[in-house]
Amino acid sequence: MINRTTFLGLAYFLMISVVLSFSAEQVLQPEKKTGEPKPTIRAEVNMVSLQVVVSTQEGRRITDLKKEDFRVYEDSVEQTIAGFRGTDEPVSVALTIDTSGSTEEQLGRMQNAAIEFCTSLHPDDSVAVLSFADDVRLQGGFSIDPNRNAYAIKKTRPGGCTEIYEAVYLALEEVLKPVQERKSLVLFSDGVDTCSHKTSERETLELAKETNATIYCVYYNTEEDFYYRSRRPGIGGIPGSRYPPLGGPPMGIPGGIGTLSDDYRRGHNYLIKLAEYSGGIVLDALAMQDLRPAFDQIARELSSQYSIAYYPSNPKQDGKFRKVQVKMIKPGLTARTRMGYYAPKAKKP
Repeated sequence: MINRTTFLGLAYFLMISVVLSFSAEQVLQPEKKTGEPKPTIRAEVNMVSLQVVVSTQEGRRITDLKKEDFRVYEDSVEQTIAGFRGTDEPVSVALTIDTSGSTEEQLGRMQNAAIEFCTSLHPDDSVAVLSFADDVRLQGGFSIDPNRNAYAIKKTRPGGCTEIYEAVYLALEEVLKPVQERKSLVLFSDGVDTCSHKTSERETLELAKETNATIYCVYYNTEEDFYYRSRRPGIGGIPGSRYPPLGGPPMGIPGGIGTLSDDYRRGHNYLIKLAEYSGGIVLDALAMQDLRPAFDQIARELSSQYSIAYYPSNPKQDGKFRKVQVKMIKPGLTARTRMGYYAPKAKKP
């Protein structure tokens, strides 16, 4: 079995690679779409990797299981487990924080809770800090240094509109994709997108089905804050901002039909789908004071994940989605993992 020291060395190597690729507080941009088909992570991936959390019916997480305790099924056909690692494997976390105009009133509280979250992780776990508003910024590359992570979090500043779709895309494709060990996207947002132009809700949800990263979402409803801010003099209370975005959909009043409340419901549902597709969860912070317990629960989840890998028995390269299910031998235990993955698509001769 590969020990923690070996994984720490690998994590450090990958951390350096990512840091060299992205300078601090770098603005991240999706690649411009061209007429050529865009490569995705579906291509030529043979081994399927799963991150699995096991719990009792009461919700208590189980962390002392062995390979023999698990059964893996793909489209209802049992698979042979080729790789298994316990819950002590380090994890790389892309901490992605919504700093758009609607969150300005709560940003200080969010920053403090995010810093506590980083310190609650295992010392070998690494964190990259991203923020998004009018654009997506990498505030700090992967680091296991709590002080460096805290500095990156404190650098976040409120912006105008919200590019959550582009933030999710870039966090998964550019920041987390190069990471080979256990990885996770932890997203703090209300889920409402107001100005993404280079990617879409549908595209990012498809990506959530493909990614090996588990997505955890902390949902905080900023509808009331947004409503009162939007009634202040100026555009959204932020001089020179595009909030609400120029040319964007009209923003209504809370409770209006087809307006602001509908946007927030759609944003919440978007976060639920991201988590569901990837095997994560959504934690609903009913009040901003509830952020700390939400972050604590995510930290406990990350420390309870098993890594399981298998080679699919189905050799077809048809590009179709394959449903994956993990079952437990011991009674009373439930396993949670991502819904499935897209099979490779055969190249045309």
